[in-house]
Amino acid sequence: MTETPNPYDAPHAVLVETERTPMRMPPPMMAALAIYLVIYPLEVVPLIGTPMSRFELFVPSMAAMGVYTLVMTFALWRRWQWARLWLVLTTAVTAFFLIRMLWRGLSPEQWHACLAAVLRIAVTVLLLLPASRRWFAAKAG
Repeated sequence: MTETPNPYDAPHAVLVETERTPMRMPPPMMAALAIYLVIYPLEVVPLIGTPMSRFELFVPSMAAMGVYTLVMTFALWRRWQWARLWLVLTTAVTAFFLIRMLWRGLSPEQWHACLAAVLRIAVTVLLLLPASRRWFAAKAG
């Protein structure tokens, strides 16, 4: 009896050629990360000088928000799926609050909050585009 060749045998296995160059970040993904970083100052800077800024936990809470923004940006840059999912879920909450804000009427002092909410929704849309989906799929695959 002759033994059949094992294609998984290490000395005789054929290695599949893989692409050596890493995938470049697609433009929609770069735009999403840039916009996501712009949202933080857009939300924080208008609050400086308001009665809210005199609250004793204002600086620590805004610093925590800044750390959260950096961690989420880093996680999206590293193609971590949980960050993408989390951003989609929090954007649903943002959309709900934006609708409530528009329903009640938008005062001129709240334009920055409205713009930040619209930009957050735009970031989520950019993350769901085919180019961004391929960016995340390349890490998972």
